Amino acid sequence: MALTVECLFKRLGKPVPEEGSPDWERASAALDDAFWVIAAYGHPCWTPEKHPKVIRTLALVVAERRFRNPEGYVQEQVGEVSYRMSDGTPMGLSLTRGEQALIDRVSGRGGLKSVRATRDVVSRGMQVGYPYPNPEGPWGAA
Repeated sequence: MALTVECLFKRLGKPVPEEGSPDWERASAALDDAFWVIAAYGHPCWTPEKHPKVIRTLALVVAERRFRNPEGYVQEQVGEVSYRMSDGTPMGLSLTRGEQALIDRVSGRGGLKSVRATRDVVSRGMQVGYPYPNPEGPWGAA
């Protein structure tokens, strides 16, 4: 299923506006921007038509965030009613660490890991660690 304005408005729980209206254009731009930000983190071969299914879901989540709060407000107040987002709430097109980790996983990048590999080498009947000598042994560091 493609990334469409209809899918975004279904997530928002709002009626789909007429094509060409300002809300339609803003939603379309948010979807486009969200997908290309995700593709920049992900795989260079991804296109809006061909990408992993979970990337579609993530693009809709990011686009919804962008559509709901395009200016990135943290707090609003109308009369006596006040609304404040939590400090950790992602804004606009920025991706959370969890979203970035999901993109890495789907794109085949699990991150760089270092694994220590050692083996013992027998030299003239004495066991030494490889590649470094055993500090307690006769070949150890001085």
